[in-house]
Formats: sequence, C-alpha cells, structure tokens
Amino acid sequence: MNDFDWECKAYKLFSTTNLENHVNADKLFVSFLMAVENKGIDFNKTFTVKEISDIIPKGTADVNNHSTYGFSFMSMLSGQKNRDYFIFKKEGLREEFTSICNNNYNRDNYYWKKHYLNERLRINPKYLKH
Repeated sequence: MNDFDWECKAYKLFSTTNLENHVNADKLFVSFLMAVENKGIDFNKTFTVKEISDIIPKGTADVNNHSTYGFSFMSMLSGQKNRDYFIFKKEGLREEFTSICNNNYNRDNYYWKKHYLNERLRINPKYLKH
C-alpha cells in the first residue's frame, strides 16, 4: 500500500482530503475517481453499480483476490467506517450494504453484483473540487 498515491496531486477534478480510511475499499474509490477523470467522464453523471465495477474491475489497485475484491467493492458502496462516497437513487441501499459488510459470519461478498448491478448512484459532491 505504500506505492498508492493517496494525494493524487496530478488530478484536478476531485479531492481525497475527506478520506478517513486507507484500505482496499478506499483504494477502489480513489481508483474510480482517477479513472473517471482520465477517461473524461462527467463526475456529475449518474452511474450504475455495473458501470462502476466495469471501470474498476478486480485487480484494480492490486485488489486481486476474488473474495477481497467483492467485499471491498461492497464496502466502498456502504456506509461502513463512515464512508459516504456515493449518493444512491434507492433510499436505504447504503445501509443495506453496511449491514451486510458488518456481518462477519455469513456475508455474501458479491451480494451487490447478484442484486444491484442496475441501481443508480452518483459520486458524493463532497469528494469533487468545485
């Protein structure tokens, strides 16, 4: 994790100063922001969960393990550890993901992929530079 550039100084359209955590879920979010800027995608766009997973597939930010990627992706979408990276069209979805992430006994790390690929969300504006 030492090689990961948390500050993203070369990027102009988003800010990482509000990130509280520096684990895989947060690395995926930062990688998503970098990819959106690199591809010239409008940060105000409403994305589907599938579009986000296509932009940051397994292997992004060295998150290569299948199970780790699934959990990290869902954690990125959740409110776990005060995360609020996305604003969902469907009310309560962040809380649902948070509840699943907090279940250490029989958690389905790919619940998001099985049930919510078409759900729509957008980046929380607090992570964007205005």
